[in-house]
Amino acid sequence: MKHLHPLCSRCVYWQLDSASSSGTVGHCHRYPPGIYMNPQTGTVVQKFPTTDKHHWCGEWDGDASRLMDAVRRSALSSAEPGGPGAPRD
Repeated sequence: MKHLHPLCSRCVYWQLDSASSSGTVGHCHRYPPGIYMNPQTGTVVQKFPTTDKHHWCGEWDGDASRLMDAVRRSALSSAEPGGPGAPRD
């Protein structure tokens, strides 16, 4: 039996990278960005993991309750005055 995995593109934590020409690349915002240093230049950057929209991870083990809680929190914060998506002065 084929197991179906939740795809990154269907996850509330995934965001499409608008700068990507492929239209399938995005970033996982489930956790804070990692901190990386370029060994050649010494430049330190913060970066979210890059994934393709067809990728999947083991974070969701078939129990969608954590995902649904995240969706509810996101919807509630968006509905609050000054929340994400609110008009700015």
